[in-house]
Amino acid sequence: MKYILILTFFSAFLSGCVTRYEYDNYTITVRDSVIREYVRNAPGAGEENGTVYPSSRTTRQTRESLSYDSTYERHYPDFLRYGGIEIAGLITGSSNPGLGAGLLGVYTLIDSSHNPFNTLSARTPQNSIFKGRLFRLAPIEYQLHWFNEAPDWTIGWNALEIISKDNDASNTLYSILGNVYLRKRFWFRERPPYLFASPFFGVSLLPSFFVNLGSELTLGSFGGFNLRAYAGLATGFATIKDVFTTGQSARSITTPYFGFGVSALDFINKVSETQHEWKDYLHSAVEVSVVDFDLLDAFSNYPNLFKIPGTIPITGMNIQFATAHFPLDIWDGKFWAGTSFFKFFALGYNQTVLSVLPLRVGYRQYLIAEDLTLEPFVEANYYPSSFVNLGARLRLNTFHDMTLGLIFGYANGTTGAFYNKVFISQGSPTPANIASFYFGISFSPKDRLNTPELVKALEKLVTW
Repeated sequence: MKYILILTFFSAFLSGCVTRYEYDNYTITVRDSVIREYVRNAPGAGEENGTVYPSSRTTRQTRESLSYDSTYERHYPDFLRYGGIEIAGLITGSSNPGLGAGLLGVYTLIDSSHNPFNTLSARTPQNSIFKGRLFRLAPIEYQLHWFNEAPDWTIGWNALEIISKDNDASNTLYSILGNVYLRKRFWFRERPPYLFASPFFGVSLLPSFFVNLGSELTLGSFGGFNLRAYAGLATGFATIKDVFTTGQSARSITTPYFGFGVSALDFINKVSETQHEWKDYLHSAVEVSVVDFDLLDAFSNYPNLFKIPGTIPITGMNIQFATAHFPLDIWDGKFWAGTSFFKFFALGYNQTVLSVLPLRVGYRQYLIAEDLTLEPFVEANYYPSSFVNLGARLRLNTFHDMTLGLIFGYANGTTGAFYNKVFISQGSPTPANIASFYFGISFSPKDRLNTPELVKALEKLVTW
């Protein structure tokens, strides 16, 4: 939970660092000339006077000049990477038991004994090939202006970085704010999803003092999701005071590593993209959401999740973190496929499941312009809980990156290895089954919806 709070805080803080403002100041001058002619003939006169008699025509000419200042404000993306969460499973060559990070660092995550989720599963941590783990929160990169504006150099930081060698906590390097990374990008594919390699050199000062050098291979960003491969070496001291300590009390840590990872809410730009305004920004997803909340009522009369005596209209909830849906170019173009970084789904006290990177397919039907949509979907969840979720979501788009709606569906499966000790101190003693229809209300405080037509149109316009 503390990691989520840290991520939320720094996302809000860094949100002011992702936009560059440019202003055009003008002085506008409007000049106007007016000529008025008046003819006042004497009563009974039917024509103008001639040479003998003076004419009654008068002419008046006025000139006006008005000057005022005008300012036009333009908004540009000002980052090369703006990340949310990044996690990877590492092969470190350690002879100690592994912490069970698993492939991509997320599979077997709750089975690991060296993390805050170790009470959520009955499984024993596996001494797997991926013994270590890399964990980062809020990584951010900017263009580095040096070497006569040499292209594709970046400088960046991480709000939090943890490099674990194995299941031994003393073999873990931590960095909170006090780190800096230099990277150079080499491109293999220059259209989204990008593919590039980025050798890096990083230094951390607090609380661990270490140097991290190596290279990353990145495929993304696609709706904020990236797949990553790592190879590097992190070496240093558990705390900065160990730098000045001699003898056996100085705790030095050296971790060579190779691994694979995934990142979510992690957006990547090329330098050329920062030269185009936000209104022309390329979107690759029809929906990107930070978090979705659903309050649910199961039809199967399960005891409610919150241990409130009696019958209440809410028996559970659904929380999805880091969701992205991508358009599928089939039939009328309104089909989509996507995933979430993780999903917590509960219909009752024991009917509580957790899912990592679920697979989801749906269809978006516009009912009233782009304001009201109906989205039937099917969702497959396979780790650590196994269940299928069929449903439909009626959603109102407020056009302020916030949506409200209703959800109806049917879930069937088992809690699997997940023990819900978030709300239930003792957890479920045995895996529980779920088989129920449900109905609920939904709220997404940071949910960006794009039409498939907009995504395709922007993709065709991109020439850089």
